[in-house]
Amino acid sequence: MRRHAIRGYPLPTMSSLLIQPFGGLAGDMFLAALLDLEDSRFTLEHLRSFCEELLPGEFRLDLERTSRRSIGATRLIVETPETNHPPHRHLSDLLALAHGARLSERGVQRVESALRAIGEAEARVHGVPVEQVHFHEVGAVDTIIDVCGAAFALDCLGVDEIFATAPFVGGGTVDCAHGTMPVPVPAVVEIMGTRAMLRGSDGGERLTPTGAAILASWTSEAPAEQFFSASATGYGAGAKDPQVGRPNLTSVALGEAAGADRTEPLIELAVNLDDATGEELGLLLEGLREAGALDVWCTPIQMKKGRPGQLIGMLAPASCERALARVVFGRSPSLGLRSFPVQRIECGREFFSVEVAGRTVRIKCRVRPADCPEGAGFDLSPEYEDLAAIARETGQSLRELEALALRAARDQRSA
Repeated sequence: MRRHAIRGYPLPTMSSLLIQPFGGLAGDMFLAALLDLEDSRFTLEHLRSFCEELLPGEFRLDLERTSRRSIGATRLIVETPETNHPPHRHLSDLLALAHGARLSERGVQRVESALRAIGEAEARVHGVPVEQVHFHEVGAVDTIIDVCGAAFALDCLGVDEIFATAPFVGGGTVDCAHGTMPVPVPAVVEIMGTRAMLRGSDGGERLTPTGAAILASWTSEAPAEQFFSASATGYGAGAKDPQVGRPNLTSVALGEAAGADRTEPLIELAVNLDDATGEELGLLLEGLREAGALDVWCTPIQMKKGRPGQLIGMLAPASCERALARVVFGRSPSLGLRSFPVQRIECGREFFSVEVAGRTVRIKCRVRPADCPEGAGFDLSPEYEDLAAIARETGQSLRELEALALRAARDQRSA
């Protein structure tokens, strides 16, 4: 089923989110911080309704107003029969739950990417295939609520892009299903890869595998000079309240990344194919986009012995490299994949919405650098999925709907 919006909810205006895990990050802390925004589009009742559809009768959710070192925050309390005795679920069990959830297409992809990041990290740590990994603590109902609930929250809030600063991981040791582990635990180290982490001499576990998966799979590192205009800020508290070291808090800011001419580190991957059918190529390209590729292209090339072939190229965040490799090796006969770092210079973006044929259409507005005066005719872009949904309902052409949306956008901007 193709998802165009959150079922039962209006199409939100797109925005950006900045996560600052200065005291650590866990799934419940992230959800609590999002609820602490006090945005009417995402409330505890929305979360309860979503989770009841996902896991009927298996949980209880409550909010507690608290503080950490005199900073007011919200704590999310998730109680389930599994909290203290989590079952051994497999990745396939968790993915099946995600596909049945009331999420947008992007929301499902976010959940999948986070769960796969955890599963692949555990597989590397324990030296077993990812299909055989038992999700211990991270397979419990409360963690499923954390990941799926966070993706649902981002859908409700219309979050298009997410930035994050380096997380505090804590220090010392922690007891878990596999015994006593150093902090950060091996799974967190695997998930975060080359991403920056702030370490302490003590403080216990502050960055959990779920928190690490959210950061590594959903966010871009916040550029040092990124200008972020916040409309609301929320603080999420962890269950523990250590009196030494950093407060056990994470903060989120909802707003707009308004700066233009940003430089973003990415990777470019490429694979040459001369023995794949057109149908196989189509399935491959579809899988690469679903696995997190920002852009995918196919270029005709000539290979050994004069055979015609195709160069499949893709641009993606570094955190998606393993997922993309898995798609390439699973959906093509390729023996190898090239990968190298690149940097993308991009314009800033702003979002607003207009009405077309009585329906909401989201508009993306490009924010060009000040020294780039030309190109104003290309600054407004209607969201394709919104136009396509109206075209299916009304029978109007995409071109006609695009013209109506652009006219409404220009009128709104000039008013």
